[in-house]
Amino acid sequence: MKMIMKIAKPFDFEATLKTHGWFQLPPFYWDDGDKKLFWAIKPDNRPPILVSVQSIENSTAEQTLEIFSTDNSLSPEYMQHKLRYVLNLDLDLNAFYALCAGHPLLKHVLDRGIGRIMRAESLYEDIFKSICGTNVQWNQAVKMIRNISTLGESVGNSHYRVFPSPVQIINAGDSFLKEVGRVGYRSRYLLAAAQFFLNHDPRVKQAEQGLLSFQELRDFFTGFAGIGPVTARYLTALYGHYNEMAIDSLVISYVSKHYCNGNTATVAEIKSLYAPFGKWQYLAYWMEFIINEGWLPSEPT
Repeated sequence: MKMIMKIAKPFDFEATLKTHGWFQLPPFYWDDGDKKLFWAIKPDNRPPILVSVQSIENSTAEQTLEIFSTDNSLSPEYMQHKLRYVLNLDLDLNAFYALCAGHPLLKHVLDRGIGRIMRAESLYEDIFKSICGTNVQWNQAVKMIRNISTLGESVGNSHYRVFPSPVQIINAGDSFLKEVGRVGYRSRYLLAAAQFFLNHDPRVKQAEQGLLSFQELRDFFTGFAGIGPVTARYLTALYGHYNEMAIDSLVISYVSKHYCNGNTATVAEIKSLYAPFGKWQYLAYWMEFIINEGWLPSEPT
């Protein structure tokens, strides 16, 4: 299967992937040399297959992606839907881009083709990975998630794996999560989340389809043990809501460094700084952080 997908600017594939650390985690495998994303996908009731995605053309109006798999059973419509979901391509960011255009730093959101935040294939996976990332350094979270991902089915005999299902997590149990995953106290939260996603709660599909309001989505996330208000606000951003700042130690450190001459910024100061962006305030911070300190390519692609 080979297909071409054209995405209107402002958009850059590599830069968009690198606005969020999910590109470093299974089922995604980024090849920084070839600038290609490998993605282990499991269509319903079928063995996993490997798909690659890369930018092959970059014009002033659009960027062209090539999606390839040796499995010809995947339809172009199926892959386009999955890419649009993971890359948040259906969000209307025109109002945010208009705010950025007049900002001395955020104007680079437009020329770098960023603004969209990569998310996982499902709400389950976003919640699971977010719980792993609470109260821990990012490199430790990466190790946890990669260790746990060894439960997922592999593509043939390769090292590429799909993310483990809730059933696989439950069957592996507490001892695996603690001894192999090294998740510590998070184990009980992860098992509870896995169990929840076997219950087919209608809010899951509603959230994935963008049908929940910010308040509904935030309240839904805080209903999970192990997810507090800050992580809930972070998760709402993956689903298109940026109304409130998710102020954690990283945000405080960033604002202190860039706006307070190294003095510790207060929560009130941080809220005041980004309040002019209204419902886009957390996205404004996120993109500002990425431009100044993130994983963006050194030059526009």
